[in-house]
Amino acid sequence: METAAAVELTDTTTRRIAHRAATADMTAPAVGLGRWRVQDVVAHLGGVHEWATRVVRTGTMDGPGFRKSKLRGPELADWYGRVAAELVDTLRDADPSEPCDNFNPGSASTNTFWIRRQLHESLIHAYDIDRAVGDVVAIPIEAAADGIDEYLDVFVRTRGKQTLSAPLGLRITDGDRRWALAPAAKPGRIDVDPIGAEPVATIAGPAMELSLVLWSRLTVAEAQLEVVGDPAVASSFRE
Repeated sequence: METAAAVELTDTTTRRIAHRAATADMTAPAVGLGRWRVQDVVAHLGGVHEWATRVVRTGTMDGPGFRKSKLRGPELADWYGRVAAELVDTLRDADPSEPCDNFNPGSASTNTFWIRRQLHESLIHAYDIDRAVGDVVAIPIEAAADGIDEYLDVFVRTRGKQTLSAPLGLRITDGDRRWALAPAAKPGRIDVDPIGAEPVATIAGPAMELSLVLWSRLTVAEAQLEVVGDPAVASSFRE
């Protein structure tokens, strides 16, 4: 996505979260997130926003990491609205190409990383809150597809303890994006879009549902995704 569009969608999404925090049942369970409730999602996300705001403003990750707020009730809702607005203002003012530290080896060390990261952090946790209150808002196709791309780059390509038994393809059915994954030479790692890897299986479906499966919010079966080829390969990666 273009960075300006990403910031505007972050603004829209965080405003919805702030409204939910002020009006919804904050004690509602957050499905699939263990003992977390809506208030825990809001407290976590606001802490991430504060952290990202500081990193973008200073250009460095030196200093404390993000901290989940201990506030509850109206105070939590008011605090989240403030830190989300500060984040959006900071991202709007930031030059996307300006150097800025991040935590992912191989990603460009510019503000673009944080603009993209905060968009997808917000979208996924907005889904958690929407789902908890029974009013899910669709993630736009372009944003969901970009979220898949970002997830694979930031949380698969550079991370250890991954499992995948053979080359796997991912494909969205409401667009023309596709990705290839393959076990890396280093155990516990996965290569993203390696040259010459022929998928043994492919998982296909709408961008939003596929992104939610990658983020472990839905199973392949719950999302009603199509698996073509060896189902055991798909299961080795996500199930």
